[in-house]
Amino acid sequence: MLTALVALGLVAAVAPIPIPWRVLGGALAAVILARDIGALIRSLKKKSEWHALPRWRFWLLLAAAAVWPWIRDGKPDVAVLGCAAVFALAVAMPSLSSGVPPYAHNLPGLRDGRPSASKIPLISYPVVSVVAVTALIVAAMSDARAVVVVAIGLIALMAWGGAADAVVRRQWHTYRLVRALRAYRPEIGIGFAGRSGGPWQLRMWEPYLLRSGLKCVIYNVNEKYADMILEDGGLESPFVQLGPDVDGDLRTILMPSLTTLYYVQNAQTNALFMAHARITHVWLNHGDSDKPANFNARHALYDKLVVCGKAGIDRYANHDIYVEPDKFEVLGRPQATDVEPANVPIADVENPVVFYGPTWHGLDPKVNFSSLEQGPEIVRQLIGRGATVLFRPHPLSYRWRIRRAVIHDIHSILEEDAAGSGRQHVWGDRAEKDWSVVDCSNAADALISDVSSVVSDFLQSTKPYAMVTMRATAEDFREEFPVAQTGYVILGDLSNLSEVLDDMLGADPFAKARGERKRYVLGDFAGQESADAFAGFVRRLAGK
Repeated sequence: MLTALVALGLVAAVAPIPIPWRVLGGALAAVILARDIGALIRSLKKKSEWHALPRWRFWLLLAAAAVWPWIRDGKPDVAVLGCAAVFALAVAMPSLSSGVPPYAHNLPGLRDGRPSASKIPLISYPVVSVVAVTALIVAAMSDARAVVVVAIGLIALMAWGGAADAVVRRQWHTYRLVRALRAYRPEIGIGFAGRSGGPWQLRMWEPYLLRSGLKCVIYNVNEKYADMILEDGGLESPFVQLGPDVDGDLRTILMPSLTTLYYVQNAQTNALFMAHARITHVWLNHGDSDKPANFNARHALYDKLVVCGKAGIDRYANHDIYVEPDKFEVLGRPQATDVEPANVPIADVENPVVFYGPTWHGLDPKVNFSSLEQGPEIVRQLIGRGATVLFRPHPLSYRWRIRRAVIHDIHSILEEDAAGSGRQHVWGDRAEKDWSVVDCSNAADALISDVSSVVSDFLQSTKPYAMVTMRATAEDFREEFPVAQTGYVILGDLSNLSEVLDDMLGADPFAKARGERKRYVLGDFAGQESADAFAGFVRRLAGK
């Protein structure tokens, strides 16, 4: 409606009508456009995207500016063709960047996967648009005969008809996707702009979102990782893959029924989702730990932040990051709901099972907390004490050749000892695919890990755990990473490993303190209370 009023105002402003009407039309267009510009300035101040503004009104303004000299010189026919040129570009430009349309998997009423591709290159449509309109303008300006103009027009129409095949296919498939989403009526969703961690990061939270009983949909940004997520994620919700024009696709496929979007990975592209202010945006993360990923300043931009316990709130304050207190929701750790408590003191276990779960090395040396390269020696010393070892490395460690080699070395050590001693070590697919982190925690009597969410989840059991510090002293490590205050700290050179294992698998002096640390990190939840609290929170945000 407003766009139509701007068009009417601009036409009135340049039409050969009485001046008062021309002034009124120009004023009407100016007021609406000024409103748009004000909204643009406000969105920039909030660091959101301007995509929510009606771009067609800016194209109208550009068209008026482009043809004004011809109108002033009394050449309305050239002015009309100039307007046509501007709007041909307006239609053509989105097709240059749109590429593959958004598509879906597991969405009722729509075939899975990409639509069939056109044999005509997508670039042909904007090329034909520009060439045809340029030819028409040149013909009009050179006073060509009407038959020439008509011939150019007919040729252009035929060329457009062929070149538009890819565009029409895209628009038709997008229409069918929108129709299927409207019929599905999703109430909640996950906006995912992460990369290869997608399978386990999404799998970590989807079951607990679905526990709410609400319809969920997953929107994925990076198509490169879509097949990996679909194959390894084990997801139940419809999966919507966005096209290259993420901005434009979101304007089209975020259904009115969608009330809440959840985020498990803090990619900067999340801002494109978050610019849709009518939707509530909730930060979940993909694990609870003292890593910097758990207290990033960008988290303050989300509407709600789900944390496990008071430790999750204090991390921000301890690193001088201000988040409005009412944004926090303390809901425990649903994923640790099924972690079972210790049955007996560790000293009474004759041949303990130790879960060794090193984190990955990260993409920045500053956040490299991984002890994986020390893993072979850690495993050898555990075997030397008669322990059974359960080895589960971080899945991202397999992406680097050097880390893969270390993992295979540890596998070989465990395989050799299992064959010689008969101990039932667990490694490989059994530990990493057949078993979950919860299964590993329940099978173990103690844990050795790094700065990792594996430690926080294991804390639910109140069993003893040790953490490896690769750089800092034990005292500095405990000060920087509070969860280590009730854990045993192994130095990066392993010089105190024997002493730590004596304490952790023997007297266990931190046994009493771990209960209080558990409540601080994971909240005061027992049994299914955390999962139920999270499901209730999801329903409440959705207005259910």
